[in-house]
Amino acid sequence: MLYGHMQSGLKFSILVVIVLLFADRATSQASGSNVKEVKIAGGQTVDLWFGVNVKGKVHYAIRTRDGSNQLRAWWIMEPLGNVKQLGDLKNSGSINIPDKLDGSITAKLRGKAAVDTVVYLGENIQVANSVTFHW
Repeated sequence: MLYGHMQSGLKFSILVVIVLLFADRATSQASGSNVKEVKIAGGQTVDLWFGVNVKGKVHYAIRTRDGSNQLRAWWIMEPLGNVKQLGDLKNSGSINIPDKLDGSITAKLRGKAAVDTVVYLGENIQVANSVTFHW
């Protein structure tokens, strides 16, 4: 009897840790007040933003050494590995985060700079789907 109680206590502890990790990620990103700066050397490709089970928008401002202020960008969506080309993003704007209708549980925004570039990123997101566990 004691073993069964310990086993259910362990399951509960693991569930609490998982919930806290995801809750922390969702609340820290939901504030939308953090701006991320990404520096890209000319000719390089980098991951700009990554999200799991979220919906909303990613806001960007692009600044380049030559003043063109543009960057080629695309989404990589898992679990299917789909790629959605965004073309050249210019100056500043917002893009929608791919959702489950696009076959996306996770979405990674990737960009390639022709010249030395700095990208400022912000987000306005919320949890896309939630699951309830019954014990």
